Amino acid sequence: MCMAEVCEGDGPAFSRRDVLRAGVAAGALVVGGSLAFPGVAAGAERPVSASARRSGGPRFTWFGTNGWKIEFRANGTERVILFDPYLARFETGFFRGAFDPATPLVAADPELIERHIPATVDHILIGHGHWDHIADVPAIARRTNAMVIGSESHRHVMRASGLDDAKLVIVEGGEVMAFDGYSLEVFAGLHSLGPTKKFAIPGHLLADPPQPMVVGDLPEGDSLCYLLTIDDGPSVFLMSTANFVERALAGIRPDVALIAGIFRDQIRDYAERLMRALSRPRVLLPTHWDNFERPYEEGPQDLSDVLGEPGALDTFVRELKRASPRSRVVVLDFFETFQV
Repeated sequence: MCMAEVCEGDGPAFSRRDVLRAGVAAGALVVGGSLAFPGVAAGAERPVSASARRSGGPRFTWFGTNGWKIEFRANGTERVILFDPYLARFETGFFRGAFDPATPLVAADPELIERHIPATVDHILIGHGHWDHIADVPAIARRTNAMVIGSESHRHVMRASGLDDAKLVIVEGGEVMAFDGYSLEVFAGLHSLGPTKKFAIPGHLLADPPQPMVVGDLPEGDSLCYLLTIDDGPSVFLMSTANFVERALAGIRPDVALIAGIFRDQIRDYAERLMRALSRPRVLLPTHWDNFERPYEEGPQDLSDVLGEPGALDTFVRELKRASPRSRVVVLDFFETFQV
């Protein structure tokens, strides 16, 4: 998140992972939906309808902004991971060139959280600490009893918001955490940059602050990327902002990747370098491409009216397909689910 003016594997044996990967490559997705939906005219695909799903693979639900729910089965148990679950969507002036860091934080509607967030969640992963990623995490964590994983700064925010330290995990990149039937690897990342090569609300927290009250109380506090690997299943790359440390990611081979779009035009050869580092995943899910200060009722709108062509989802889709022609690019509506 960044302000436009200021700166954001006799015969061969096949594992379940091979089968899932082949399923994706063979066309687990179909083109659907209207050409009017952002990105479709540029070649993006829409999810298969719920009744047509045949795979038992992970399910991805988009909340808008960079918010995701990832549901999967590991060792016979259903698991749920949330990534940057933000549902409040309030106005700060960010996309009007009038960003006000003193804007009061607005809590997401509890009914909206209850409708879209399960009662039990295994982990909440924090990509970085800005309000449009972290503001709703404390309330969701309290409701779901989830383990919250993020940087030291993110831990300070969670503690200041009243969360018990027992459920907070500090990471900085390099960790490979083993769970029952899956793992989470963490990579140090970078925040996107605006035209001045800066971004709004930088900085870190070295101690618990007072309870955050305004958007300016929530600095970036490190940007992190994650790799979810399901045993004998697919792997998923997650990023929260359109920048990355290429050498840190080089050589990983996720099957599915969430690819952030906002302000990517300020990073040289963003799509090509990222696709090369990730070994050109089979499925790409664009994320953080919508105007997150517009209400859900208006539907997802890209940033073409704010940033021109670089803000258009069609442009982003074309860049991804040019950099990784064999990848399938899938675009989701709010609270829509895609399954591999």
